[in-house]
Amino acid sequence: MNPIESSCPILRKTASADVEACQSLFSGSDCIPHCAMATPTGINAIAAALGARQQRETEVAALVNVAAAAARQAEVELHNAVMAMRESVHRCLDASDTLNRD
Repeated sequence: MNPIESSCPILRKTASADVEACQSLFSGSDCIPHCAMATPTGINAIAAALGARQQRETEVAALVNVAAAAARQAEVELHNAVMAMRESVHRCLDASDTLNRD
């Protein structure tokens, strides 16, 4: 058996088309599958599991995007706070320098 390339996910549309093709083959012939996962019930169960995994993967990707956006926002807020602190220190130093000259 050839190794299966799994670095690229199978599209739902492709998987659904494959399942429908298998079901039509089994319904129109006396073909008997040699393993349990090749039966229409097995294929439907595996297809449902695939759909659930892909849905979960999509949800996780959305959560990662939200977390990344929140991290970027926190970084901007930290930068703004540091810049405000620097400005305050400069003003304080400028004020004390002005007082010392008088």
